[in-house]
Amino acid sequence: MTRSHDLPLPRKRRLAMAMRLVAALAGRRVRGTRPALTANAVPALHGRVEVVRDVRGIPHVYAQHERDAYALLGFLQGADRFVLLDLIRHLGAGRVCELLGNWRAPARGESLFSGRAIADLDGFVRPLDFEAASHADLATMPARARSCVDAFAEGVNAALRAMNGVYPAEYLLLGRGRAWHPADCLLAARTCGFVVSLVNLDNELVFDAVRGHVGDEVARRIYPEAPWQHVPDLERHGEGTLPEPPVHVPSAGSNNWAVAATRSASGAPIVANDPHVPLVPLPTYWYHAHLEWPGARVQGGVFPGYPAFGFGHNGHLAWGCTTGFRDGWDLYRVHRVPGDRTRYRTSTGTGAIRTHREKRPARFGRSVTLAWESCEHGILYPGWKHDDGADLAVRYVPSDAGRYLAGYLALAASTTVNEHRAALADMNEGPFDFNHVYAHKDGHFGWELFGRLPRRRRDGLFVRDAHDPEAQWDGFLDFSEMPKRLNPAEGAIATANSIVDAAQIGPIATRVHFEPRHRQDRIERLLAARAEHDVESFRAMQADVTAEYAPPLRDALVLLLARFQGEASREGRAVASLAAWDGSFPIESAAAAIFFFTQKSLSERVAQVLLGPRVGPRFANSRRAIPRLQRLLADSADPLRADIERAAGPLADLAADALRAGLDRIASICGAESEADSDARSHADSHADSGLSWGRIQRARFGTLLAELPRVGTRLVALDAPFPGDDYTVSPSRSLDEGKRLRAFVGATSRFVCDLARPDEAWFAHSSGPSGDPGSAWHANLSAPWSRFELYRSALWRADEVPDTVERVVLGPSGTASS
Repeated sequence: MTRSHDLPLPRKRRLAMAMRLVAALAGRRVRGTRPALTANAVPALHGRVEVVRDVRGIPHVYAQHERDAYALLGFLQGADRFVLLDLIRHLGAGRVCELLGNWRAPARGESLFSGRAIADLDGFVRPLDFEAASHADLATMPARARSCVDAFAEGVNAALRAMNGVYPAEYLLLGRGRAWHPADCLLAARTCGFVVSLVNLDNELVFDAVRGHVGDEVARRIYPEAPWQHVPDLERHGEGTLPEPPVHVPSAGSNNWAVAATRSASGAPIVANDPHVPLVPLPTYWYHAHLEWPGARVQGGVFPGYPAFGFGHNGHLAWGCTTGFRDGWDLYRVHRVPGDRTRYRTSTGTGAIRTHREKRPARFGRSVTLAWESCEHGILYPGWKHDDGADLAVRYVPSDAGRYLAGYLALAASTTVNEHRAALADMNEGPFDFNHVYAHKDGHFGWELFGRLPRRRRDGLFVRDAHDPEAQWDGFLDFSEMPKRLNPAEGAIATANSIVDAAQIGPIATRVHFEPRHRQDRIERLLAARAEHDVESFRAMQADVTAEYAPPLRDALVLLLARFQGEASREGRAVASLAAWDGSFPIESAAAAIFFFTQKSLSERVAQVLLGPRVGPRFANSRRAIPRLQRLLADSADPLRADIERAAGPLADLAADALRAGLDRIASICGAESEADSDARSHADSHADSGLSWGRIQRARFGTLLAELPRVGTRLVALDAPFPGDDYTVSPSRSLDEGKRLRAFVGATSRFVCDLARPDEAWFAHSSGPSGDPGSAWHANLSAPWSRFELYRSALWRADEVPDTVERVVLGPSGTASS
């Protein structure tokens, strides 16, 4: 039998695609699924299926067979957002050149891809061999899970064929489309997990670069939280080649929390989750869907490209996820055997080094050649050298994406705590490391970390010799050994990508790998501030932009800037504004902007002083730079202060320079006007969008890839609005500096709250509608309510109960009827 992924797709009908784009540019918006849900369009079904889409575009799917429910989910994702799926697939396969061509990005300080060519990205990802591993894992999947994955892929391909060559307008620019293979579901999972993990690889590379530049005596003061008691005894000879990943994805993590029935106004547990992933390009990362088949009902956020609910509820349980920031990478110095470059020293003798070279097609009829070496201890990328001239090997934790996905499919259908935890044990073998917070309607709640953790003899932070016995892995932790807290006595649990339980961090990572506890501490205090919580108190927490960590840092900065106090200069007015600041990041605040840019500029100056022009910028752009500055400001006795002042004079002078640079940057965005005056004006205007205000400087501008096109793209922008928060507020924003302004890049793209007193319903918000088609009425429809922190109710309704129905289609083996 010919399978759907073996058949070629219809050729592009470029004129029809262009006409559809023109209609979108003209403002035409179409309601309904495109391509339409018809008997001829959907894959072969085993029974009756009813699909209902409400006014928000949320699909509710009712099937007689589980397989059919996932087939329709695949069709809907393929129809609504295939561009996102295809980008993820090409990234994970190391085939982005095939889709985009091998262009080079301009060199800009804070861009994601500064100065790199697409082939650099493919050359980094391809050696990890995610594509082959996904095909291998697919072959060993349990039969039920494999059937669901096959059905999902058939659904995606049915949607692509039903487009009849009129693909999303992005394919006017992108390369040839190809069918979705079931293994692509596993590849999508691997890709997404890999992207999240890159921040910790960068942490380790920067940590080692700092050690190589200044030596361990000073490095201990820059990284006092590192496990220096385990530092390996290596001879170091200056700096290596400063290897770094070809792409830097800002990471700000996620939040989830739960309270016990005893801490809930309803008498049942409540669960909240707001996962933080890239806000652009649209559509939003999570696909809101509701599926039902005999014996199971589930609703929530589905990952792009594979049928798994990362957060959601099913009438019995509710759950949510945040990144655990496990240490999934190790770096090794590889010492080749003298006279034989194909062998290297290992702890048991010698090992083989294999050479790889591939020529791959690229867009526009060109090709790229990728080359690398590999060994038991990882990938040897060209030019990646340690400071003694040894090759540097990069080892990434392997995973079984098939077992992981089988676990997620079981999780969706679980009705008891034991079933839920059994599913987590399978998910533990996969490519993601998640803090999983969940609760059952009967009262059980807790936190469990899943994601393969190597059983290391020492930490994974330090670069070690491949032949060092202390550097080896002894398998992986069993799920029963993973960190967890079940039914804690305080009646609440929260995670925010930082240390959840200090007593259990040992196997996860070092303190260098985690995010600061700023969000975690704020969430825990907000939970403790009320005896009982409800949906509204959880919604208010998700909207919180108070930087509780900031007032002590504000006071330290004001003290360093005392020379300006009382002056009528712009610096004097700025310091007065800063001194009066309450530590929050609403869009109206001017002082928030002064604090942000002064802190950032001071961090860059400190890095330059300590580490010079080569390593300084790498450290300044890492996730450890701002937290280290904050520690320095909070502790006047910090020994690093002496290092800085020996090299550059008083820290107060650096702070003064940082303030001036920050005010210059603000003026370049808002105009050179009175900071104090504009601050007073902004507090009087809750929609301040002129003068100096945080909302003028930091904005959320959402759209698909087409919205980035000059001139015409502005007509396809789904949202362009002031955006509150900073990196470490509960509602965060990790922004990119685009020159004209800060653009919110990572944030809470979705929000979810479920009170298990009513386990059939939950509350949601999403940064866009489900569709990635700017010509769809379900593209930008949810963006504005999301920006106002509004939640909407959605439930596990019966098909005839779904309110505000826009589309209803009944499908089956013998035909279709619609109304």
